[in-house]
Amino acid sequence: RMPYFSYITMLHLYETLGFWRRSADIKRIHFAEEWNEFHHLLIMESLGGDQPYWVRFMAQHSALAYYLALCILWMMSPSLSYKFSEMLETHAVDTYSQFVDENADKLKKLPPSLVAVEYYTVG
Repeated sequence: RMPYFSYITMLHLYETLGFWRRSADIKRIHFAEEWNEFHHLLIMESLGGDQPYWVRFMAQHSALAYYLALCILWMMSPSLSYKFSEMLETHAVDTYSQFVDENADKLKKLPPSLVAVEYYTVG
């Protein structure tokens, strides 16, 4: 969620300072991406991804560091910030694909989480 949240933060800052006034569409896109990522995290947590304390601790603190890094990168170069996030997202897709491939049988036996059902049926 941090890339989209940091981009929205920086767009608000740029608008406030008068540097950028045409970002409504970009903010709308980043909000939709953040909303999707939020539900992705809820689904992962409902599958047990948030159980150990150290997992939550590391995730929360690394997210804060990631947010700050993206804001700093955005101030230096918005395109650099986007590129950095793209590289991390590509790695995440590869990691998730590997996880699904290695655990396909186990995942097929699990019922869909309530969060997933609500998000993909209601929106």
